[in-house]
Amino acid sequence: MNNKKLFASALVLSMFFGLTACSSEKPEDTKVVEKKEEKKEEKKEEKKEEKKEESTDAVLVREISSKTYTVTIPQLTSFYTPSRDGLEVKTEVNEQQITYTLEDEFGDFKMAIYVKPIGADSAEAYANRINEGFKDDESEQYKPSTVGDFNGFRQVTTSENPSFKCKDNLLLDFENVVMSVTVEQFNDSDTSDMEVAMNAILGNMKVEVK
Repeated sequence: MNNKKLFASALVLSMFFGLTACSSEKPEDTKVVEKKEEKKEEKKEEKKEEKKEESTDAVLVREISSKTYTVTIPQLTSFYTPSRDGLEVKTEVNEQQITYTLEDEFGDFKMAIYVKPIGADSAEAYANRINEGFKDDESEQYKPSTVGDFNGFRQVTTSENPSFKCKDNLLLDFENVVMSVTVEQFNDSDTSDMEVAMNAILGNMKVEVK
């Protein structure tokens, strides 16, 4: 009889301590949970910002006369700031060239920049070949010219057409390859940004030949 009473008492005590232990395990404070969720959201936002800030190089790989030319230019806005505000900058790389377009949302201003290697022995040889077709029109000929620290042969043409204003093309011998850098500007008579953009491209362009 005594054994039964002892067993019953032990059972009651074990149930009591079990309930006490369960009641001591309080659920996590809702404020703590909210803070954890906020931190997760902050980390997600930080990752998004990091992706936006990542700069993407423009890389053109082109084969000319059994040689492979790799032209690399950093993100344009990382080294060139247009004097005009609010321009949308786009970069395109195809099989022939790297193209940049800078345009405002209303279409009142547009600048286009084209960069490509050329299959020629030298910039002078290529310029002379083009000039042969313009013997009677000196205004269309390439002439020796300097842009910043770079020497080459340059052709500048303008048009009275209101939708097209100016085209500036420079041919130069650049790291064992002839490069062509062309800047076109539309819908604006102020062409002061054109040479600045060209010089910025030349100063940040790298070319590898294999």
